[in-house]
Amino acid sequence: MAETSVSPAPGGLTLSPAPHLGAPMSTARMTWLVSLSLVPAAVWGGVLFGLPAVRVIVTSICVAVAAELASSALFRRFTLADGSAFLTGLLVGLLMPAGVPLYVPAAAAAFGILVVKQSFGGLGRNWMNPALGGVVFALLSWSSAMTRWAAVGDASVSTAVVPPLEALRPALSAPGAVGRPLEILSTHGYFFSTMDGRIVSWLNSHILSLFHASLPGGSYDILVGYVPGRIGEVSAPLLLLGAAFLLSRRIVRWQVPVSYVATFALLAWVFGGFAGGQGWFSGGPLFHVLSGSLILGAFFMAGDPVTSPLASTGKWIYGIGLGLLTFLLRFYGSLGDGVAVSIVLGNCAVPLIDKLVQQHAPARAREGIG
Repeated sequence: MAETSVSPAPGGLTLSPAPHLGAPMSTARMTWLVSLSLVPAAVWGGVLFGLPAVRVIVTSICVAVAAELASSALFRRFTLADGSAFLTGLLVGLLMPAGVPLYVPAAAAAFGILVVKQSFGGLGRNWMNPALGGVVFALLSWSSAMTRWAAVGDASVSTAVVPPLEALRPALSAPGAVGRPLEILSTHGYFFSTMDGRIVSWLNSHILSLFHASLPGGSYDILVGYVPGRIGEVSAPLLLLGAAFLLSRRIVRWQVPVSYVATFALLAWVFGGFAGGQGWFSGGPLFHVLSGSLILGAFFMAGDPVTSPLASTGKWIYGIGLGLLTFLLRFYGSLGDGVAVSIVLGNCAVPLIDKLVQQHAPARAREGIG
């Protein structure tokens, strides 16, 4: 390597040749690594729901890439190699039920790329997460199609193929609906796999009985993701595996997802029990964290550096606000599990959060340090 000379600048500072700042990872590499981290959850969705899930994912990716190519030709700048269109299509597909008609993920992917992303100037200028913008558009436009759930394994014998989170709403309004979420579902006939029954029964009789405790039916299915639901949300362990990879590479900063999940879990624990007639501190937070798209949204979309606050304080405010919004929408709203809508609303509030934080921050934070 050739040596570079340095020269003293006025005031005694040392001035070296450019570049003066270096980034450890390019945007394209970061984006493709996020897509890679989602592969385990996507593969599990394909195994669980079969060819319909594969068709949904492939359709959303192809439409997102095609929309990116079309807009690139229009604006005469080729941006496909950065991987953002592929990631948007993948996320849209993972947030769809396997039973949804293919025009729905296609429209969602096109909306996310053309309207949310490219119409505002492309990558880095979008005002909300493109994938979530497309999913919310689909949710508001085709709400019935977005709830066509596919069966998994021996769950096909169930008379109503519904995710546990969606089934909990009517179960809570049924006579005698008292208990934690899985207990209420089991009492009212919700179908869980035979493997779940065997594993939960063995754990209760051989291990947990020693501590005078027990697990309700459905605990195994909820944990491993052997339940109906959106294609990429069902397996929390595989999503957390991908999230751990992103956190270890510092692609995702921990403040937003941790504050988001912790706030939601705390509110679900403290207040969630009222829906089941149990009062304070009995809301079954683990069920609500593992079911729905909370893990997928918190670790793979809420902390998007383009649509989340810049400063650390702002990230905490943003994450806590998302947890509160998700709790309110999930427990008292009518738009599914509330994650997609909460993050989109949070994205809209990010400029205000940044402005408020910068007004009250010291000079170091305003300069982007901290």
